[in-house]
Amino acid sequence: MERQTISLKINPELWKEAKKKCIDDNTSYSEYVEELIKKDLKGK
Repeated sequence: MERQTISLKINPELWKEAKKKCIDDNTSYSEYVEELIKKDLKGK
């Protein structure tokens, strides 16, 4: 599947916390955000 590059505007402190979580979970930022979106869409 082709992936598209996008830009996001996000609270810098929130992004800092998310980056730390990605490091702890050994995952990329893109994978983390993509999984959150998938989980949210499945819940609707």
